[in-house]
Amino acid sequence: MVNTIILILLGFSLSQAQLEYRIHNRGMLQETEFNDGTIGRPWQTGEAGNRATTPVMEWPPYSAAIVKGIEYSGQHNILGAGMYMAANLDGKPGKDNRIYALCGGVGASSPEKVVGVWSFPISMEEIDNYPVLPNGDLNPDYNPDEAEQIIIAKWATPLGVTVTRTSRQWSYPDYDDFIIYEYELDYNGDTDGDPSTIEQTTTLKDFMALFIYGFAPSMYGYQRVYQTWKYNGGIYRGDQNTFWDADYWLAFNLDLRTNLRDEWAKPEPDFDLFKYQAETGYLGGGLLSPQAPGYCILYYDTTHLAIVDPNNPQRNESEAVNILRTVAGEYFEIDEHGHIKQPWSNKVSTGNTRSSKMKDMSINPDNRWSGVYSEGSTTWPEVPSPRWYGRAAFNYRQSVDAGQKHTVFGPYTLHHGDKLYYSIAEVIGYGAQAGKRVEGGPAVNGVLHQWNRLPSWDRPVVFNGKKYTEMGYLTEYGYPDYVNSSVHNVQQVAEKAFEAYLGHKPTIPVWPEDNPRHGVYTIPIPPPAPAITIENTPKAEVRIQWGPQVEKFDVPRLTDKVDHYNVYRSVMGMGPWKLLASIPVGKMQGDHYEFLDTDQKFKIGETRYYAVTSVDANGNESGKTNLTKHQKNVGSVEKLSKVYVVPNPFVLRSGYTGSGEVAKKIGFYKLPRRCTIRIFSYAGQLVQTIEHNDPIYSTEWFQMTRNGQDIASGIYFYVVTTPGGDQTSGKFIVIK
Repeated sequence: MVNTIILILLGFSLSQAQLEYRIHNRGMLQETEFNDGTIGRPWQTGEAGNRATTPVMEWPPYSAAIVKGIEYSGQHNILGAGMYMAANLDGKPGKDNRIYALCGGVGASSPEKVVGVWSFPISMEEIDNYPVLPNGDLNPDYNPDEAEQIIIAKWATPLGVTVTRTSRQWSYPDYDDFIIYEYELDYNGDTDGDPSTIEQTTTLKDFMALFIYGFAPSMYGYQRVYQTWKYNGGIYRGDQNTFWDADYWLAFNLDLRTNLRDEWAKPEPDFDLFKYQAETGYLGGGLLSPQAPGYCILYYDTTHLAIVDPNNPQRNESEAVNILRTVAGEYFEIDEHGHIKQPWSNKVSTGNTRSSKMKDMSINPDNRWSGVYSEGSTTWPEVPSPRWYGRAAFNYRQSVDAGQKHTVFGPYTLHHGDKLYYSIAEVIGYGAQAGKRVEGGPAVNGVLHQWNRLPSWDRPVVFNGKKYTEMGYLTEYGYPDYVNSSVHNVQQVAEKAFEAYLGHKPTIPVWPEDNPRHGVYTIPIPPPAPAITIENTPKAEVRIQWGPQVEKFDVPRLTDKVDHYNVYRSVMGMGPWKLLASIPVGKMQGDHYEFLDTDQKFKIGETRYYAVTSVDANGNESGKTNLTKHQKNVGSVEKLSKVYVVPNPFVLRSGYTGSGEVAKKIGFYKLPRRCTIRIFSYAGQLVQTIEHNDPIYSTEWFQMTRNGQDIASGIYFYVVTTPGGDQTSGKFIVIK
């Protein structure tokens, strides 16, 4: 569905009407994509950032909730995200002549304007490569070597570089916790979003590209504990740390404290609710911020990197030569090709990304803010690959409260017509790889250490001095069921992202520059979930039906054919899911499968979520891609007979009718799916016509005439007709 921005909700104005967004909603991680470079939402750290109207790196999805009468937006995990670029025109060196394009991820308490300043949206397209069509048939155009959902955003910039960002997502349980972004940066000279005119062809010097996220796991945890998710005075209180796992080129955050106490992952502050949620999995369990949101670098371009030669000005192409330092007489920042080793910078900082700050510190060749690794300059837990020497170091000293994380590549020299390519995976897991030594983390006894072991979420929970568990949390309660496969932590998710991109398992440690420019995407495919229909029956039961089409699904790398179907129900879209039935292949009702939910505890008027998955003989299960919200009611009758009006007589002061609009409600019951109800006065005047087109037993009328007036006391007649010519009639009395 095409959505346009609601300006009031986003809190900033637009100079061009073509700014659009689409939502990645195929997997367990849901995200909003804009065609100005923004990911999640325009960057916000203030009070206005306390709400999410669309997914903001939401995991699990459909996580909005009402707890003790308070509405919570749900499990959203970033302040915003985007990408920056900067360069100088050849012959115009220096920071004063630098041209910038801050495409999303820029602002402080409120977002800064991007469109018309640094970004000029061009187009937005969603491609749904689903294996099953809405009617249940197999999709003849399904491509097993592509993602199931693809979103392509395109925008121009003042540098004359047009960006095409292609993002990909899958529903397969091992591969549904990440989104892969492929960026193409094309120096085509378009500086205003009108590709029919070329404004710039001068060579770009010291071109740099930056990718930025503002992590904060998660909105629900902070709101539940502090009733705020803003950065200053909220997230920025010593509760979270950022980490860098060089094995995967992975940056991620963890919530390690609550009010500077060792109360990690935000346990539910109400003890009784904690126990209930932990035991049932309701609202994701007893830990409210167990998420480890992050991103990893899958590929970066080494073509067009600028030659940096401090000894030969004629060969040197970059002002970066001015900041090179020597160790033992060698320039460790320069590789054998005369290029700066990548990344240029690998930095964490506060959540403030105002443009004046970011232009000064991030994407200029006059300062390499995070420093570099060099032999003997750091204490490694084990001998690393010498390939890291000369590359940007992780500035671990700023890892506490680091809401902002960015990685910079460059400098490059771009001639008109040149292109650059990058690939990044947005990843999220239930905590991190416990016990692994990585960079970042909290101070120990007031001393910051570069290397720390990652904590486990499987440990006793103590909150506000009260012991919540006897054993480790995961030992006692296990993972919530939105962690729907053996892929649990963020490192495992990152490895699966590399596997999807490469088409095979990665070799650890990974070296993105060795990877292909574009993803391969040849991954195992489980049998897809069927399309389902849900209806209420005249006996107030819920009927779920689906066809057998997915049993003929046959593609390369299929894990196996469908063996049986699992039918699930949940109170919330995020789960926990109750398995209602497993139905073997072939056990059909005629030409279709059917399950009848006869649970009398599920009351009329209540809402539940249903899903049917396909499972092969090896236990591989599809995603819940047919998740459907359903309100229980009495189903419509097959054939029109007697229709009843309730209450009859209607007496305003009977005590039956309640207050407000409800006080005027009259119900017509025992209706077929389609019919027309005509209401007449005692004198035969037509008072109102009601068109009923709904597979439920009844419809409501609030005593309003065709002219919008309340009806008076009296006797009224009704006539109900169907398109097939059936008819019934009756009368009712209104006393006011």
